[in-house]
Amino acid sequence: MKKFFKGMDISSLPAYFDAGEHFYDEMGKECDPFDLLAANHVNSVRLRIWNQPELVPESKGYCDLAHTIEMAKKIKEHNMHFVLDFHYSDYWADPGQQRKPKAWEDLSFSELVDAVYTFTFQTLSVLREEGCLPDMVQVGNEIRSGLLFPDGAVPHYENIATLLNAGIEACRDISKDITVMIHLDQGGRFYYLKEWFDAVFAAGLHTIDAIGISFYSFWHGTFMDLRDSMQQLIDTYHLPVYVVETAHPWRICSTGHVFEDIMKTAGLPAGIKEQRRSLELVMQIAASVSGELDSGVYYWEPLCIPGHGHGSWDENMGMLDLDGQILPSFHVYRDFDPEHPCEDIDDLNAFMESLYEVDESDLPPMGTNLVSNGDFSDGTTGFWVTHTPEDVTVKAEDNEVYVSSNQNFVFKLAQDIHINKAGKYVLSTRYRGTNTTGVRIHLFLKVITCNGETSYTKEIFPSDVAFVTHKLEPVELPVGQVQIGIEMDTPPVFGRITDIRLIEVTDNTNSEN
Repeated sequence: MKKFFKGMDISSLPAYFDAGEHFYDEMGKECDPFDLLAANHVNSVRLRIWNQPELVPESKGYCDLAHTIEMAKKIKEHNMHFVLDFHYSDYWADPGQQRKPKAWEDLSFSELVDAVYTFTFQTLSVLREEGCLPDMVQVGNEIRSGLLFPDGAVPHYENIATLLNAGIEACRDISKDITVMIHLDQGGRFYYLKEWFDAVFAAGLHTIDAIGISFYSFWHGTFMDLRDSMQQLIDTYHLPVYVVETAHPWRICSTGHVFEDIMKTAGLPAGIKEQRRSLELVMQIAASVSGELDSGVYYWEPLCIPGHGHGSWDENMGMLDLDGQILPSFHVYRDFDPEHPCEDIDDLNAFMESLYEVDESDLPPMGTNLVSNGDFSDGTTGFWVTHTPEDVTVKAEDNEVYVSSNQNFVFKLAQDIHINKAGKYVLSTRYRGTNTTGVRIHLFLKVITCNGETSYTKEIFPSDVAFVTHKLEPVELPVGQVQIGIEMDTPPVFGRITDIRLIEVTDNTNSEN
């Protein structure tokens, strides 16, 4: 029988318990968190596990085996489905960082493979002995850039397959009933996912049971992209596809995890109603495309309370208000019927498309451009380009520069300019590209004098919906030398750069548009 999991990742709950947090239902009644989940029809819980988090002070020792056992027993007591997410790191693993556990740093590759098997097998053995074996296991977390760097970094796909196979074999040796999942980011971009899976399967990856994806609408494409990507994954690999991470901010605040600029790419703005609608849309999409296969959606870390010093995520990304009371988005779990995900699929598609109307008023400033070849009509002439590693793809054609890599990379495009007239200037560019966890892209301007350098930067939050203008606030520049450009330090993404301008601000300049 087809299953649909309405899930949550609540890995940080032990830390919140130890901090003395309290949780309340919609009526203001204090509840045990697991009772609160069950009352709202949450039927699956996902937990991450780190190798030796006690070696990383920031982790405070959480997400270790002892806490996992404690939480897993509560999951089983509430008759919920249990997903265990192996990071194979002492702390966070994601597209930008896949650090080896400290105990594995000096191992040879064959020893590293054995370590993956042993750690996976021993962890699952203990959970089995404790009567709380997971139903589903993720072998790695958001591993599109690889795992256990540098040995398992893309493009070393044979190494990646060998490391993953060790984890898969450990799961199979414990129980043939465990569903084995591989989890990547970029849930709305099928071309990234297909490129990775095709390469790893060709390199010898063992049979898996499911695909997990992350989808955050401010990073991983539009809701239509998610729909199309999930459908194509199912059609191509004939495997269940789960959205094992998603979230949407319920407010914008200065200490929050995401800001207003990035939410311009998300389709829906931040807000209490919008958080509920975003989660509902993701569930509607997952249930609609899954056909006869299982599926499910997991909200990442909903049980966090703002204002208690637990980090930026807690300030605006959870599903609890300032008092620890559940927000309306919680009711999506209770109200959503996966057998009847939406009344009219055409109406749903039309609504999703309406969320992404391009703002045509978003124009760069006008005036005399001091950047030579700023429209890239002559390729990258006048700019100097550097990148690491060497095989980063850089193409200059059709009045834009295209940059991409299937591995983590650093890229810089810059030009030195002499300022002949002191005054206020605004630097801008048009940028379009993909985004994910750990992407850092900056438009920069450096003022170079005999006394050193002064730098000004504007963070670019990429969108693949359309080109977006990014501008520095007007800068007072003296006569002399400046350097302008774009810097990228990022997991595998692509970027398209066009129309770099350095314009003097005058009364007729539309720099504030």
